Formats: sequence, structure tokens, C-alpha cells
Amino acid sequence: MKKRLWLVTGGAGFIGSNITEELVRIGERVRVFDNFSTGRKENLAALAGKFELVKGDLRRPRDLVRAMKGVTYVLHQAAFRSVPKSVDNPRAANDNNATGTLNALMAAKEAGVKRFVYAATSSAYGECRVFPQRESLPTAPVSPYAVSKLAGEHYCHVFAKTYGLETVALRYFNVFGPRQNPESVYSAVIPRFMELAAQGKSTVLLIDEAQALPEDTLEALRLLTNLETEQHKLLQVVLFGQPELDATLARHEFRQLRQR
Repeated sequence: MKKRLWLVTGGAGFIGSNITEELVRIGERVRVFDNFSTGRKENLAALAGKFELVKGDLRRPRDLVRAMKGVTYVLHQAAFRSVPKSVDNPRAANDNNATGTLNALMAAKEAGVKRFVYAATSSAYGECRVFPQRESLPTAPVSPYAVSKLAGEHYCHVFAKTYGLETVALRYFNVFGPRQNPESVYSAVIPRFMELAAQGKSTVLLIDEAQALPEDTLEALRLLTNLETEQHKLLQVVLFGQPELDATLARHEFRQLRQR
């Protein structure tokens, strides 16, 4: 019996390359889809020959059709990620994040993909001042980036309800770890803590149970792919630790899910 095949879109990026590395480590078949606009080939250099690479663009449906052939699970990390750039170029944000996700979902549906896992964002909450933030809170995006990513969430929901494609949307908060670009605005808080610590200055870091997740990525992967749930599920991932996998939603998030 042929092993299941994982497609990691944006697999040459920070989070995507960590996902790819972990999947390879546990012996899974992996295909990476990336256009290398922001992803870096050196992020995958240590894995040369251990995964399949499909170079393509979310905005070209034919590229995604090619990438989805034979795929069992999709971990959709590829995106136009910059809030400032989305303000300057909202069309690019929409084309990649909203239309690009739609293209990926359509290709996944036609290819018979079992489950589609979408990297959503906590930016969907906008300027919400309610803490801790939960999935039940209303969304109020304030940037073209957040709007386009939230549109991707809605497409996931629609494809689950209308076409029966199992989808999971994970709203990332602060993610840090190996191969992260320290100049990125999304990594600004962690390097700032490190800079202050190196200068001997005090910092305040608030961590709750959801942020202190166990680093059991293999079990988390199994939970993610085998969890019996309704066709669409929205979860959020509060990460102050390793970025390995969408799998870092881990046991804590599933324990919370079962208790609801």
C-alpha cells in the first residue's frame, strides 16, 4: 500500500520548512510547493533528495493541479504575509491569500484530498482587547492582509459544507524558532525580548497554559489528521515554542476541543 503524501505549500518558508523537516524526520512522503518569492532554498538544503519539489504559484491554478496529484493531506502555509505591503498593494494580498487559497481548495477537491489544513491568522481579531482571545470572538480585520486571510477561512468553511472537503483553519499568534527571519515584523517581539535581555534590561513576558504547549509533534500530527470532527474546524495556535508543524496545536488544543 502506497504511503500517504503530504503537500506543504510555502514549504521553503520559515514555518513551512520546519513542517517539511518534521514530516521527513518521521518518515512521511512530502511534496513542497513554493514560488520562492519569500521562501529560501537554503531552508531545505539539509533535506535534499528527501522530498519532492514543485515550483509554482498559488495564482496559477494549473500549478496547483499539478502539485495536488496523489496528495492525501495539504498543509497550506503559502501566503502574502506582510501587513504593511498589503496596505500598499491590497490586490496582491487578495490575489495570493484569498484567490490563491480558493485555487488551492479547488485543486484539492478535484484531487480527492482527505484534509486541507489552512494557516489562518490572529489578525482576524483586529484591535480586539479581549484576552485571552478565543475562536468564538467576532472577527474585525483592519488590514488588507487580515481581510484576505479571513476570506481564506471562509472558503475553507464553504468547501467543507458544500463539497465535503475536510478543512481545519489554524489561527497563528506568535510563532518563533529555527530559520525565522529576525528582520521580519512577525518576529519582532521575540528578538526584542532577546535584545533587552542581552542588554541586561528587564522584560515582562506573560505565558499561560495554552502557550506552554508540549513539544510532542508526532502525536500532534496524528491527532490533527485522525481527529474525528465535523467537516470544518476552526482552532487557534498560540505558539511560544517550536514552530514544528501545524502540529503544535498539540494535545492542549484538542483537550480543549473535546471539553467544549
